This record gives sequence, C-alpha cells and structure tokens, in this order.
Amino acid sequence: PELARELGEFFRTRRRELQDRMPGAEEILHKLQAAGVRIGLLTNGAPDLQREKIETSGLGMFFDAAVVSGEFGTGKPSPEIFHHLLGLLGVAPAEALMVGNSLARDIAGGKRAGMRTCWLELAGEEEPVGAAEPDFTIHSLGELPRIVL
Repeated sequence: PELARELGEFFRTRRRELQDRMPGAEEILHKLQAAGVRIGLLTNGAPDLQREKIETSGLGMFFDAAVVSGEFGTGKPSPEIFHHLLGLLGVAPAEALMVGNSLARDIAGGKRAGMRTCWLELAGEEEPVGAAEPDFTIHSLGELPRIVL
C-alpha cells in the first residue's frame, strides 16, 4: 500500500512537470477569440485529470465550452459527444471545424458528427493509415488562422 501511494504521487507530480502547452497555442487562441470565433474543447479522459490540465495550462479562458468524456459518459469518436459540445456552443455541425491530432478519434468523430475536420499532424506521432480523411492538414497551430479566418 505504501509503494502504491508513493507511485501514485510520483505519477501526479511528473505529469504536472511534463505538461507543456503546444507552441503558439495562446497566441492562436487569442487571435481566433478576438475574431469572434466560438472555441470549444473536447477531450477524452478522467474529469479530474482533464480539468486540472485545462486549468493549469492557462488556456481555459479561451474556451466557450469544454466537454470531458468522463463527465459525459462517452468519448471521441462517438458523434454524440461532438453534438453535445456543438449544442453548448450554439453551432451547427456544418458551421464547425474539428481540429485534432488523432485521425481515429478527432477526425473520424468529427466527420461522423457532420463537421469539417483539420488534422494537426505532429512529427513523431504515428496514426493508423486510413483511419479518416481530414478536410485539411496542418503541421503547426500557426497554420490554423488561414483555414478558420
């Protein structure tokens, strides 16, 4: 029991130490928000962990709505969770763009929900071939405004 407690605490500490924002995230979110774009966050995971990550990132203020799968009861790629977020944002699927780094969860789920999709293809991260075909592909968040604005 003592080792389990120590390992759990080590994990929580290291997770916080290693959490880092994607380069340019704050600037891009600010630019989109200033342009009047409604911004939502959809994430899979345990509510306490995901809410803590949102809070400690300093980016929570940019999101008009945030949905965590562990609070909703189903996660990406289920279209229901995408529709739930869109409802909170007051946006129709055809008016929305899902941006994500997972073809299997973000892009496939966004497509199933009737959204346009943008895959953030990150170097060093492998994705299953043919998982989903995005409408757009970018390699950094700095490319996003040319698609959205």
